[in-house]
Amino acid sequence: MKKILPVAVLAALAGVNAAQAVHVNGDGTGQVLVYPFYSVEGGQDTYINLVNTTNEYKAVKVRILESMNSQEVLDFNLYLSPYDHWSAAISASGTGAAIQSFDKSCTVPLDIAQSKKTDFRIFQFDNDSVNGKERTREGYVEVIEMATITATVYQNAILHAQPAGIPGNCTLLDQAWAPGGSWDITDGNAGVTNVSGGLYGWGVLINVAAGTDATYDAVALDDWIDPTKGYLHSGPGDLAPDITSEAEDEYDVFDEGGVISGTAFSSRDAVSATMMLGTIANDYVLEADIGAGTDWVVNFPTKRFYTNEGSVADQPFTVAWNSNISKACEEFSIQYWNREERTPSDPIDPNDFSPQPDPEADPTFAFCYEANVLTFNESNVLIASARSGVNLNLETGFENGWARINFQGEGHQLETLDHTFNGLPVIGFAVQKYVNDNLAGGINASYQGSILHKGDRVLSS
Repeated sequence: MKKILPVAVLAALAGVNAAQAVHVNGDGTGQVLVYPFYSVEGGQDTYINLVNTTNEYKAVKVRILESMNSQEVLDFNLYLSPYDHWSAAISASGTGAAIQSFDKSCTVPLDIAQSKKTDFRIFQFDNDSVNGKERTREGYVEVIEMATITATVYQNAILHAQPAGIPGNCTLLDQAWAPGGSWDITDGNAGVTNVSGGLYGWGVLINVAAGTDATYDAVALDDWIDPTKGYLHSGPGDLAPDITSEAEDEYDVFDEGGVISGTAFSSRDAVSATMMLGTIANDYVLEADIGAGTDWVVNFPTKRFYTNEGSVADQPFTVAWNSNISKACEEFSIQYWNREERTPSDPIDPNDFSPQPDPEADPTFAFCYEANVLTFNESNVLIASARSGVNLNLETGFENGWARINFQGEGHQLETLDHTFNGLPVIGFAVQKYVNDNLAGGINASYQGSILHKGDRVLSS
């Protein structure tokens, strides 16, 4: 039987169950943030913004991952002072991508805090058939809170002194991680304590030449860390922690007006459970008169933990990563409707002569990567490459409407001690673009916006 807690007791959860179970925070703040997509294709840049809403000093890991199977292309440590705001831009650099920030918040290595443009790296996918710098041009970003800084000497180094707003001494933090430094010899545990959350983030996909941008919120996981596993303050050259490594085994998910609580077999599965959806739905607009186009970003944030180890995938995924073709494709079905509730499977005219054609089955297609872009009728709003993009051509008469992707299928189940979730762990959003090229004086105006996917959670006990 489901463990369901009514909405009326949600406030009580803040001090009891929620303090012990990882969950997606609907208010947008947390200990872990996932930014579903970045791209530098077609002249785009991606701006990453991060805010510390608390009065505490925080050490966070910023992890940038490519889209195909989430291999790290750049990780670094970022140190936030109370109420700090940090921003950076991901842009093209030669055939690859790079990050640069003019924000002075401390980083280790120091390069990013010193506004140096830092190229993404390709070491993690040397053995894949697709292994060039081009692979770094699309992906997504994780931010993981590692520790709260309590030592005064480090707090003074991190704090932005006023009125100039420059941190006290970023070099001190760099030296602490150098061989023989205090954090080097204590595995990062000197002068730190447990994390407390309170981070939020957002991203912007911007194309200056086209005059468009699409803004989206990062997904926030809260009560993520299992405090019994110790502090997570790792060095800048360490790939740990990742989004699942130190998480709670218990989870909370919101479903049908209540909170469902359970225990997973691993922290990997607990994090996945918080994002498991049977379907996602969103709008599409393709109207030619207004130059409209639509892309959907579909990200599976934990896929790599099920598909990258060995020749057999773990559920809820069914296909392992194949380095020879650089793919791990999962098939799904999609239904779509126009604005008059019609689908392509409806008969054209029920009073037509017989024999009539068989109703068209729901089209099937595959997402082969961790961060995917589904474009409708090749509108290519996000100018996705073959490394992330897949096209869906809709039938004539379906220029505007909504669609639903069904992730339920054989093998797409996540088992925990308490529940069976049908579907896949998924996040993302739609981006719609409109073009008006009939303004006075020959001016071309473009508009772009993003819409969060809506989901349906399907589970049983």
